[in-house]
Amino acid sequence: MIAKTGGIDSYTEFTPLTSVVIGQSSPSPLSEAQYPLVGMFDGEFSIEDSGWTIEVFKSDIDASYAKRKSKAWRLPLEGLTLRLKKTYSTLDEYHEKAREIMLLLSLAAGNGVTSYRQIAYFDNQQTMEVWHKFAGDDFGPGAIVPDFQLGQFLGQVLPAWRLWEQDKKTQARLAIIYINLSGTGYLDTRIFQISQAWEFLAASWMPKGKLSGPECDLRKRIMTSYREWKKEHPDTDPNGNWGGRISFPFKWPIAKRQIESLAESGRISLSKIGLDLEALKEIRDSVAHTCKMSLAQKRDNYQVLSSAQFGLQLLLLANLGYSGLVVTANEGWKTYAPISNFFK
Repeated sequence: MIAKTGGIDSYTEFTPLTSVVIGQSSPSPLSEAQYPLVGMFDGEFSIEDSGWTIEVFKSDIDASYAKRKSKAWRLPLEGLTLRLKKTYSTLDEYHEKAREIMLLLSLAAGNGVTSYRQIAYFDNQQTMEVWHKFAGDDFGPGAIVPDFQLGQFLGQVLPAWRLWEQDKKTQARLAIIYINLSGTGYLDTRIFQISQAWEFLAASWMPKGKLSGPECDLRKRIMTSYREWKKEHPDTDPNGNWGGRISFPFKWPIAKRQIESLAESGRISLSKIGLDLEALKEIRDSVAHTCKMSLAQKRDNYQVLSSAQFGLQLLLLANLGYSGLVVTANEGWKTYAPISNFFK
């Protein structure tokens, strides 16, 4: 921001602070780092992973009170605290590990888990606290992994996550963000966001789908007729827009099979989770083209949304190798079931 502070030509440039540092760094090795977690209020645990000690614990903040206030005010508040320890690791390595854990906890908690403060403890008893907002504090649709199984969850998925290529991690991170973004806001926008997540994850993780024999034959006949018509009317449709439009409907069978292949990659049964891809597409197209849902569609839209959210959460868990319990509902009551119950 540029502000006038004096005479005619006297201006000062103000820039927002990206972080505030309390204390100072030290040449001594790091003994541990703590990250007060925004958006996580339940699920204490302690595990070891690849030389790291990972602990989530209650600090001096009343996490239960913070949870109630966060829900009532719709504000991201601190709850539990993440503590990391690993000898001979740099602060950047600590931050990278913390971000990795918070992203995976965001998937499990169905809610953005992040940190606004990072506290480094050095061997010489010095501390340095940095107030810097990490990304990812969206209010999501709710937990998929029970809080009493979060330790087991991280212990199972961290080894798989390390083996993933960076591009696959990037797409998974984006999918988790979209899942949590679909937790609040207008219903039509939420359904549009979750359908986008299914589509781009299928497009990036799966081979391109194919048309069936009859579909290929129909497309061939239509395009042949179009080319013959184009010869007879060379000055009409000079940019080929009509040709593109008449072939556009064939993109959906390809995309649908790609999404079905994505579900199969995690052994997820779309019928068991109640996800109707045709209904999801119908709503997505209506929102994309008219910015709203038709009145005829509003009967089961919440069910379509919850099934799409639940299915994508399950898919990511399954691809990460999680084999424990998941949070589900039975006749309107929250319950827990083995993730394998939703496999083919």
